[in-house]
Amino acid sequence: MTLLSRFRIATRLAALGLLLLAATVIVGAEGWRGLARMNDFQRQAAQTAQAYAAAADTARVAQVDFKRQVQEWKDLLLRGADPAAFDKYRAGFTTMAGTVDGDLASLRKQMAALGMPVAEVDAATTTHADLLVKYTGALAQYKSTDAASAHVVDGLVKGIDRPPTAAIDSIVDHVRQAAATSARQLQDASTAVYRQVLVLLASVVLGAVLLGIAITVLLARSITRPIAHAVGVAEAVADGDLSSEITSTSRDETGLLLQALGRMNTRLRDVVATIRQGADEISLATGEIAEGNLDLSSRTSEQAAALEETASSMQEFTSSVHANAASAREARVAAEQSLAGAREGEGAMRDAVVAMDRIAGVATRITEITETIERIASQTHILALNAAVEAARAGEAGRGFHIVAGEVRVLASHSKTAAGQIRALVQESSETIADGAQRIGAAGERMEGLARDVDRVTHAVRAIATLSDTQATGILQVNEAVRQIDEVTQSNSALVEEAAAAADAVKSRARGLVDSVAFFRMEAA
Repeated sequence: MTLLSRFRIATRLAALGLLLLAATVIVGAEGWRGLARMNDFQRQAAQTAQAYAAAADTARVAQVDFKRQVQEWKDLLLRGADPAAFDKYRAGFTTMAGTVDGDLASLRKQMAALGMPVAEVDAATTTHADLLVKYTGALAQYKSTDAASAHVVDGLVKGIDRPPTAAIDSIVDHVRQAAATSARQLQDASTAVYRQVLVLLASVVLGAVLLGIAITVLLARSITRPIAHAVGVAEAVADGDLSSEITSTSRDETGLLLQALGRMNTRLRDVVATIRQGADEISLATGEIAEGNLDLSSRTSEQAAALEETASSMQEFTSSVHANAASAREARVAAEQSLAGAREGEGAMRDAVVAMDRIAGVATRITEITETIERIASQTHILALNAAVEAARAGEAGRGFHIVAGEVRVLASHSKTAAGQIRALVQESSETIADGAQRIGAAGERMEGLARDVDRVTHAVRAIATLSDTQATGILQVNEAVRQIDEVTQSNSALVEEAAAAADAVKSRARGLVDSVAFFRMEAA
């Protein structure tokens, strides 16, 4: 028994699925780690690029601010004859000088943070400080009352702004070059990280695939080999070989299958042995059956003669019972027709009562509506009187309204009179309807009594007809039973002969069964 055969096939397949799932999780985890590394690297690259861009921007700002400082100096010399303008541009020159120093200090910090050399920035800062001293010393020679002094001062500082400008421009170029170099390095490093992740994922996936293939092959062999053995065992049983002993120590489904085949082989062996023994016993029993059939044949002949006489007597009795049943059925039909007519009359009377009740209800409703009309007419008459009084108070202006109110009062009186007449007619109709409903109700009660009497007669006639039919049916059944017994008795003789022939056939089949069972081999050759 191999190690895998100790486990069920379902367990092995589940283990394979879990292994593949674990491999998938590992591949996903490694992929996630690689993506996380690439994401961190990209974030770091973006931060570095932003830092270089900020340093480049600061260098350009310092470049622009220095040019603005030089422009303030030139404006000072050109417009310094005015004391107010002199103070303004001198203050602007001093402010821009401080701004340039601040820009260079910020640029130095940014470059130091990026690991770039700051000596060039320090040199530019020193050059700028020296330039400020020279500008301040030359400014002492300036006289606002002397226009020629501006040219003298300009000659003293002419060209001294070029070294700082060149130094700052150089810093800008170096920062740009450093940014480009850093970008290339980061791109190369990103490509390297991508390749590392790709190789790692490919290795993990390849390893998982190879491991899955190996385990799948082992699992397939552990399943197919026992199944092939079971097929061989089944083919041997199909060929009639029951002598082999089938055993299996495996705990999986194929082992259970082999154990079941072993039990089946043992039971088949027992069944075949039992069939052989039974076939011999059947052969002996058929001989005894043939002897008994001869005795049974003589007895059935005597019984058939007695049954013929009984059948003749029952036929005459059946004719008289049929005549009695026919008369009872005719009486039942007549009684049922009478009952149906009585019930139809009863239903018609009930419908008439319901109709009279509905008419009475409608009359009551008409009376209520008429009373409502009378109340409305009374209220209208009162309102018309009030309107006439108000029109009279209005004098000439209410004359037209007075006439209308009078007409409304007249119409209200007519409506009230008509409503009273309608109510009287409805009341008279209601009394007539009530009298008719009472008479119809009495007639309905008489019809109900007649229907009950007819129903009792119908039940009695129906009971007589039912009993007659039951008696006729019973006689027919008895007659049929006698006839059938006669037929059975007549056929018993032939059946006895057929039974003897069947016994001989059974004996022959028993011998054939023994020959068929001999196909199976009970012992090893």
